[in-house]
Amino acid sequence: MKFLLFFAVAVFVLNQARAQDFPLRVYSQKDSSSYAGLRLTGQVWMRYNQNNPGTLINGEPSSSFFDISVRRLRFQAYARIREKTNLTMTLGQNNINYLTARSGEIRLLDFYIDHRLHRYLTVGGGQSGWNGTSRYAAPLTSKLLTLDLSPFLIPTVNQTDNILRKLSAFAAGQAGPLDYRIVFSRPYAPVANSQIGFDSGFANVKPGIQTAVYLKYQFFDHESISPFHAGTLDGQKKVLTLGLGIERQNKAMWHLTNEADTLTTPITLMAADLFGEIPLPGNKAWTFYMGYFYYDFGPNYLRVIGFNNVGSGLNTQGTFSGTGNAWPAIGTGQTGYFQVGYTWPIPNRNERIQPFISGQFSDYEKLQEPVTFLETGVNLLLDGQRSKLTLAYQNRPVFDADRTGDLVQQMRKSSLVLQYQIRLE
Repeated sequence: MKFLLFFAVAVFVLNQARAQDFPLRVYSQKDSSSYAGLRLTGQVWMRYNQNNPGTLINGEPSSSFFDISVRRLRFQAYARIREKTNLTMTLGQNNINYLTARSGEIRLLDFYIDHRLHRYLTVGGGQSGWNGTSRYAAPLTSKLLTLDLSPFLIPTVNQTDNILRKLSAFAAGQAGPLDYRIVFSRPYAPVANSQIGFDSGFANVKPGIQTAVYLKYQFFDHESISPFHAGTLDGQKKVLTLGLGIERQNKAMWHLTNEADTLTTPITLMAADLFGEIPLPGNKAWTFYMGYFYYDFGPNYLRVIGFNNVGSGLNTQGTFSGTGNAWPAIGTGQTGYFQVGYTWPIPNRNERIQPFISGQFSDYEKLQEPVTFLETGVNLLLDGQRSKLTLAYQNRPVFDADRTGDLVQQMRKSSLVLQYQIRLE
C-alpha cells in the first residue's frame, strides 16, 4: 500500500511538473547551484511470441504465447551540491511478467557520488552503471532507438553485476573533442556456478578487479558526461562519435584442460563503434550505430538468454536454444552489430514517426554456424522519448545439434511486441 501511494503521488507531481514544462526540482540556493530532483521511467509490453520447440507454460507444451509485462521500471532521485558534487540513487526492476510478478521486488540499482575535480576530470564511486567496452555497455534504456538492445552488448548482465550496475570507482571527463572514462569494479559473485567442464564458465574463486576503458572522439556537438549513452537524441544535436573500448578481468573464468586440470583465465572484451545522429531540415533526422566486438570469455563459452522470457520449462522436444524466447546471444567470438533509424514529423501534428532496423551477426567459437538476430519496427513519438509507442518485430535463431553433433541453426522464431514508454522528469 505504501508503495502504491508513493507511486501515485510521484506520478501526479511529475505530471504537474511536465505540464508546466519544467523539471521536477527543488532548489536550495538562489543561484541554482544546489538542487534535488526526481525521475520516473516505465516500459510496458504486450507481446506475441513464437516459442522455442519444447517450451512449457506452467507445465503445458506451448508453441506460442501472448503476455503483458513491465519490461523496465525506474525511480530515480538525484541531488547536486554547489555545482561540483552529485548524488544519484535509482530504484527499479526489469521483466515483471506472469512468472516473476510475485518475486519482482524493487531493487537498489544505483547509489553513487561523483565530484568534479577539474574541468577535465570527474571522479566517483558506489554502485553505478559506469561501464566501458562500447557505447551500449551502459545504455540509456529510456532513450533507445530500437525496442531493445541485443544481450551481447551487456555481456555480463545479471551474471557478475546487478542489471548492469557494479560496485565501482570511476574517473571520466572531456578534453576538447575527446570523451574518456576508466572504471575499476569489484564484480559480484557469479550467479551461475555450474559444474566446471571443458567449456569455459564463470569461476567460483576470488575474482580479480574488473577494469574498463572507453574513449570516444566527438566530431560535432558534444554529449554530456554521464554513465549512460542514449540511442537517439531526437534530432536535438548533430553528433558523430568514434569509440574504442576494452574491459578485462583476471581469474574470471575457469575450465578443465585435456588433462582434467582446472585452469582459470581472464575475460577480455574489446570493441570499436561509430554513432551518429544527423538532423535534417523539416524536423527530420538520421540516426545510426555500427560496431565490431571481440569477446574472449575462454574456450567455447556461450550464454543462452531470453530477455523477459516467457518460458517456464522445457520438455524432451527442447533444443539447445532453451525455452521461450531464448537464443545463444553471448559468447567467445566476434560480432558485428548495426542500428539505423529515420525520424520525420507527421504533417500538421506534433507527433513524429521513427522507423528503425537493427541486426546482430556473431561468429561464436562453440557454434558451427553464425548467429543472426534481427529487429525492425517503428516508434511513434507522442512527446519525444517522454511518451512513445513502439511496434517491433524480432527474429531469432533456434540452434540444436545435428546428426554429427554440430550445433547449427535448425529454424527461426519470431516475436511481435507493442511497447508504451513514459519518461517523466
